Amino acid sequence: MNKWDECYAADEFIFGTEPHEFIRRIQPHLPKTGRALDLATGEGRNGVFLAQQGLQAEGVDLSEVGIAKAQKLAALKSVEFAARVADVARMAMPSETYALISSVNCHFAEPVRSRVAQNIVKALVSDGLFAGVFFHPEQAALDKGPSDINMLADLPTIQTAFRGLDWLIAEHYRTGEGNDAKSVIYLLGRKAV
Repeated sequence: MNKWDECYAADEFIFGTEPHEFIRRIQPHLPKTGRALDLATGEGRNGVFLAQQGLQAEGVDLSEVGIAKAQKLAALKSVEFAARVADVARMAMPSETYALISSVNCHFAEPVRSRVAQNIVKALVSDGLFAGVFFHPEQAALDKGPSDINMLADLPTIQTAFRGLDWLIAEHYRTGEGNDAKSVIYLLGRKAV
C-alpha cells in the first residue's frame, strides 16, 4: 500500500467533497464543453466538479483507494467521471485533446517537472486551459506539503516550465497563520493558438 492509499483509507473524504478554492474561483473561465483531465485527482473532488460543469471529465491518480473514492463521489454527485490509476510522471497524454487540464498539489523535481508541464501543454487543444495549484518553496518551512524542497519552485520557474501558455492568472499567494499558513502558487494559462 502506497502512502496515498493510506491517506485515503479513511471512510470520510480527507479533503472534502467540494473543489479546491482556486478551481471554484476559476469557474467563470472554464470551457462549456470538451474534455477535461484532472491530474493527481485523489478522491476526485476537482475532477467531479469539472464534470458537474458539463465537461467530459476524467482523472488519474497513483492511489487505487483514491480512485475508488473518486468513483464513489461521482456517483454521489450523479455525474460521469472516468477515474483510473496512472502515474502522472510516466503516463502518455494524447496531443491536442483536452479543453482543460487541472493539477492541484501535484509536484515534481526537475527534470520531471518540465517534462510533465510540456506534456500538459501539448495535450491541450488550441485555446485550452491549464489550471494549477502548487506549493511555493516557502511552504517547506511550514511542515506541510512535499518535504523535498527540490519538488517546490517559485512562480517564474513554474511559468517557465509551462512555456507555450499565456497567463490569465499567475499569483504567489500567502494565506493563514500558524498551522493554517500556506504559501501557494495559482496558475491559469491558455494555450496559444
